Amino acid sequence: MRELRWAYVLFGLLALTSFLIVFLVPRPEAYWLLLPLLSVQLAAIWLAGRIIRVVRGHRQLRESYEQELDFARQLMESVDHGLTVADESGHFVYVNRAFAEMVGRPARDIVGRSPLEFTVPDDHHKLQQARVARQHGKSSTYQTRLRRADGEVVEVQITGTPRWHQGRLVGNFAAIVPLFLGQMRPPGGSPPPPAAADRPEPL
Repeated sequence: MRELRWAYVLFGLLALTSFLIVFLVPRPEAYWLLLPLLSVQLAAIWLAGRIIRVVRGHRQLRESYEQELDFARQLMESVDHGLTVADESGHFVYVNRAFAEMVGRPARDIVGRSPLEFTVPDDHHKLQQARVARQHGKSSTYQTRLRRADGEVVEVQITGTPRWHQGRLVGNFAAIVPLFLGQMRPPGGSPPPPAAADRPEPL
C-alpha cells in the first residue's frame, strides 16, 4: 500500500507538470514536451492497475491464511489430548490448552522452553532417541513421564512426527495422551486402582 500511495503521488506530479507545460510553454514546443510525459503517464496508469490487482490478491491471500490459521488453532485447542509444535532446535513454538493443563503451567510459560524441562530426568534418553529418529524423518511413539508444576508426575504416550517445510526439516509435531485415565501418580508408584465400574464382580 505504501508503494501504491507513492505511485499516486508521482502520477499527480506528472499531471501537474503537464498542465504547467501547456500554460507556460509555447504551443509547438509544448507538444514535443508533452509527448514523453503522456507516455510516462500512460505507463503509470498501466502499472497502477497491475499494482492494485497484486495488492488485492495479497490481501485476499492474507485473509484466507488468517482464517485457516484461526480454524487450525480452534481445532487444536478443542481436542482433549496434548498437541505441541517444536522448532528445529527442539523448543516449543506452540502448545495447546490440554498440554498446558497436563503440566500445570500457562501455555505462555511453556513456549520457548525444551520438553526436557517438563520430563522426569530418568526419561530424558527417550526424548533424545525420539529426536534422533525425527531428525532422520521418522515418526516415533513412546511412553514417558511428565513432571507437573506441583511436583506430581503423569505418565503419557507421545507420538512425534517430523515437521517439513519446502523439503526441509524444521521441527516436529507431537500428540501427548495421558495414561491411566489421566490420573497422576508419584515416580515408582503403582497405577491407580480401577474405577468401581471396571472392577470384576465377586463370585
